[in-house]
Amino acid sequence: MWKLRRGLRDLFGEWNIFKKIVLLIVCLLLPVVLLYSYTNGVSVEVIEKELRDSNLKRLSFVTTQMDNIVDQLSILSLIVSKDASVKAFGQKETHREAYEQLRLQEDVVGKLILLSAASSWSNRLTVYFPNVRQALASDGYGIYDEAEASGPLSMQWSYRPDAGGGYFVKRIWEPLLVEKRPGTLESIVEARFPAANLTAMLADFRGDGNANPFFYSPGMEPIAGPQRPEMTSELVAELSARQLGPSGHQVIRLGGEPYLVSYVQSKSLGWYAVDYVPIKQVLSPIIRSRNGFYASIALLLAMGVTVAVVLYRQVQLPIRLLLRGVGKLQSGAFSHRLHYRPNNEFDYLFAKFNEMAAEIQRLLEKVYLEKIRFREAKLKQLQSQINPHFLSNSMFFIKNMIEIGDTQAATTMILNLAEYYRYMTNLEHTMTTLAEELKLIENYLTIQNLRMERFHYELDIPPSMLKLRIPRLMIQPIVENAIVHAVEKTGRYGIIRISGLVGPDGFRITVDDNGNGMSEQELAALRRTMTLPLGQETGCGLWNVHQRLNFQFDERSGLSFSPSPLGGLRVAIRWSGKAQDERSGEAKSDVEGRGADAATANG
Repeated sequence: MWKLRRGLRDLFGEWNIFKKIVLLIVCLLLPVVLLYSYTNGVSVEVIEKELRDSNLKRLSFVTTQMDNIVDQLSILSLIVSKDASVKAFGQKETHREAYEQLRLQEDVVGKLILLSAASSWSNRLTVYFPNVRQALASDGYGIYDEAEASGPLSMQWSYRPDAGGGYFVKRIWEPLLVEKRPGTLESIVEARFPAANLTAMLADFRGDGNANPFFYSPGMEPIAGPQRPEMTSELVAELSARQLGPSGHQVIRLGGEPYLVSYVQSKSLGWYAVDYVPIKQVLSPIIRSRNGFYASIALLLAMGVTVAVVLYRQVQLPIRLLLRGVGKLQSGAFSHRLHYRPNNEFDYLFAKFNEMAAEIQRLLEKVYLEKIRFREAKLKQLQSQINPHFLSNSMFFIKNMIEIGDTQAATTMILNLAEYYRYMTNLEHTMTTLAEELKLIENYLTIQNLRMERFHYELDIPPSMLKLRIPRLMIQPIVENAIVHAVEKTGRYGIIRISGLVGPDGFRITVDDNGNGMSEQELAALRRTMTLPLGQETGCGLWNVHQRLNFQFDERSGLSFSPSPLGGLRVAIRWSGKAQDERSGEAKSDVEGRGADAATANG
């Protein structure tokens, strides 16, 4: 008992008040609904079983009665085929006199009429005599038809539709069960009866009840009375798609309503006697009683839900909003406030929560500003690591030019270098436009070309990229690396190509050269160096550019290295569309994620 109580406490301990009230209402109503549903289901099953059994018994009786009559006609046909007069009339006798032949004919017709009248159905017995090319019938309309006489012979009943409603026919020939060519047979006895006999049986079966019987055979038009032909056609289409046994029943939906369909197969004809009854009409009293009960349950449930909704608005909703507000603060959304007024004791809790959130937001904004200042100082520090490296190389170039007496080149170089450093030493902003950065590159390449005069460069930047905001000195170290390794060290004429590309995931600038390039092992080592901390063996320029891009934009931004189509090395500079200073909201979320510790440290 104690374990059961503990298990229930563990199960429902995390549920709120509203869920527990709704569960209590459901637990009160559910047993009543289940008990009534069970009794109602039992009643429906009993009625449906009685209906199925009753329909099958009635259909079996009709089918048995029909089979008896059809078997009687088969026996009459067999009697005709065994008659001596029939055998004698069908023989080829050239010496028989006309009177004797006429007497045999009258004898055969009389027997046909007598045997046909023995059946309760309207029918016609016909004997074809291929040897004398003559046909005798019980109704006096015996006309010899070569096609009928030489047609296929079958001991089974077959249905032939015609304008009069169709008829069933069966042939018996002598000698029985011996295969011969039709031209050598002495007589063929044909029994036929119109389908109107079956229609009359269906009318007697239907009576004044709710039955809708008809006869059905796959691939044939159904034989039915005048009642509801459209329903019969729809049901025939359903039955044609199903596998039917000798007898049984199925529930089929016709016109959106369920019907109980019963069927029994005739042993003589092979057709099915089918009857369908609307289940809804039979079960209507039980359905009305069930609907009344469910309406009462629905009213009680609506009253219970109304009480639960009032409780939800007054208690559960304020608690839920308070919990959501605490979750917002925990996830870093310190600007979240509670504006709902339940006009009860929760008003005081909401006011105190808003005061607490405002104080936390004030403290974290202070920590955030300090973080921004730290990032700006870090960017300027990284940028200053690049400037001395380029300046020392430039001074070395000027020294060489003065030594060789080329004062004009030295003057041009100094002017370009002065313009370059005027741009570079402006550290008020760490960001610039791509157009200004390209102007700096042209100054740099002019200086290098004055010194060596054995390379040329190509710029292919889309105009749409010129106004992009990028970090200062993002391209210059890459171009300098290409000059040093692809021009100076190789000793041959160099090509530097700088191109830009706008892609779906951001922007890209590639710097290609025609130097000696790098092997796959060297490229792999260079890529790995970009991710390691700066050391004595690590190149400062490329590493700084990669780290600044990664820090300024996102972790997918930076440098990538691959073989160049020019034969040397390709360095791709890639970055996303938003810089870090334009994503202050993301930086703030990063700070706020550790807001509690930072607030404690500043306090």
